[in-house]
Amino acid sequence: MKKSFKLLLSAILFLPTLAFSQSDVVKAAKLAEGTPDDTVQKWHVGGLVSINFSQASFSNWAAGGQNALGLTSMLSFHANYRNGKFSWLNDIELGYGFQKLDEQTLQKTTDQIALTSSVGYKVFKCTSLTFLTNFQSQFQPGYTNTADTVLLSDFMSPAYWVLALGLNYSPVKELHVFLSPITVRCTFVENQTLADQGAFGVDPAVYNSLGVKTQNGKNELTELGAYFKGDYRFKIMDNIALTTDLELFSNYLKDPQNIVINWSTMIQFKVNKYISATLNTQFIYDNTINIPIYKDEGGVSTLIGKGPRLQFKDILGVGLAYNL
Repeated sequence: MKKSFKLLLSAILFLPTLAFSQSDVVKAAKLAEGTPDDTVQKWHVGGLVSINFSQASFSNWAAGGQNALGLTSMLSFHANYRNGKFSWLNDIELGYGFQKLDEQTLQKTTDQIALTSSVGYKVFKCTSLTFLTNFQSQFQPGYTNTADTVLLSDFMSPAYWVLALGLNYSPVKELHVFLSPITVRCTFVENQTLADQGAFGVDPAVYNSLGVKTQNGKNELTELGAYFKGDYRFKIMDNIALTTDLELFSNYLKDPQNIVINWSTMIQFKVNKYISATLNTQFIYDNTINIPIYKDEGGVSTLIGKGPRLQFKDILGVGLAYNL
């Protein structure tokens, strides 16, 4: 299983490279035939690389405070090909950030791997029959606190792989709305400790009356349902750009009313060619993800249970950015 998904990840990562290679070969062939290049290949390639820093230092500061150092990095890249009725769209979203407070251990603040590739053929005006695949995971383990005591997640734990066939509606190049009534969504939990706990919806391990494990927890969960994905990119002003992505999934086989929601938004404020500020927000709701619930009493946090919760993250950073 791990080997197959390493191959899958490598294949998805290789898509943009393959796209460029194909473009160069066809371009050279058509030029040799004397065909104008712009009538053959219609690529739109671009993206954003951003590195934001934050730092705070205190010495004999009466008001108090903690020394802090933080960094957030992000890569957003797309390689889209259109030729007549055929289209091939590829997107990569990578992000990683950390923060260090005084003598505490390094803590990550953002961690994202998101890869999407879709192939479409236009069947109606602005509408294409499309096959889409999407992969999401993270780079490093995630914990409940700075003491690194309770593991919450890890690389490929979870990982989500979506295979969907449906219609993609794109009236303008900035907007894509994809709807699939036939979608397979696979959740992978390769860390056995998390799998044994039944994390992210997989079946937990089985124990006998003595507390001895008799069967490992499952490492995967397969769901069949409906999937929606909407992407919108809008230039608010010359130096302000908005990107927002919304994903919805409903599982036909179990609790279809519990819709999985993943909504992320980025606003980029461009100062000049190399300096910008970015605001990133993300909402997630997944009924299969149980979040630890703590109760504070007398300054002590006590775990009182676990349950699904609306997850929210926002990151504001100022630093170096370059549009590809």
